[in-house]
Amino acid sequence: MVAQHVVALSKRIVFVILAASSVVGCRGLHGGADAGSADAAYDAHADAGTPDAAPVDDSIPPTSSDELSVRAKHLLEAIAQDNIDLASDILFPRDAWMATRDAADPGKEWEKRVARPIRRTLHSLSRRHKALERAEFASLELGHSMNQASPKKHGWQKPLWIVTGSRLTFVVDGRTRTLPIREMTAWRGAWYVTRL
Repeated sequence: MVAQHVVALSKRIVFVILAASSVVGCRGLHGGADAGSADAAYDAHADAGTPDAAPVDDSIPPTSSDELSVRAKHLLEAIAQDNIDLASDILFPRDAWMATRDAADPGKEWEKRVARPIRRTLHSLSRRHKALERAEFASLELGHSMNQASPKKHGWQKPLWIVTGSRLTFVVDGRTRTLPIREMTAWRGAWYVTRL
C-alpha cells in the first residue's frame, strides 16, 4: 500500500515538472536556430516593456514621420492663433533642457533661450501673416545641415543632434508657402524646435 502511494506521488511530481517546463518553455533546450530566434524574440519583447527601452538621448530620429507631422501642424496652428501653448509638443521640452544643459539655472535659461524667443517670433508671424488663419498644413522638411553638438561648458552636456534650415510648408487660398525653422534639436527619438 505504501509502495503504491509512493509510485502515485512520484507520477504526480513528474507530471507537475513536465507541465511546468512546458508552460515556462525550455528555451534553448534543443539548441537549434529556432531556439535562438525564440530567445531573441522573447528578450526583445521583455525589453520593450521596460522603462529603459526609450530611445537614447542622443539618437538621430527619423527625418519624417506621422508623429512629427502632427506636431508640426500644431506649430502652424500656434502661429495662426498666436498661442505658444498649442505648440508645446514641438518645443524643446524644459525638462530635457534642464537635463542636458550646463547652466547655473537651466530652467531660467530655457525660458530665456527657447520659450521667450519662440513666443516673440510666433507673435510677430501671427501679426504679419493674417492669412495663416486659413492655412492648411502640407509638410515639415528637415534641413540638410545636420551636426552633432559637442558637449562643452555653458552648453550641451550631451552630444545631441541639431538640424538647421528646416521648412514648414502650408497652403493658403491655393498658394503654397513656407516658413523657416532656424534650428531643431533631437531628444530621445524626436525632433524639437529650439529656434524659430
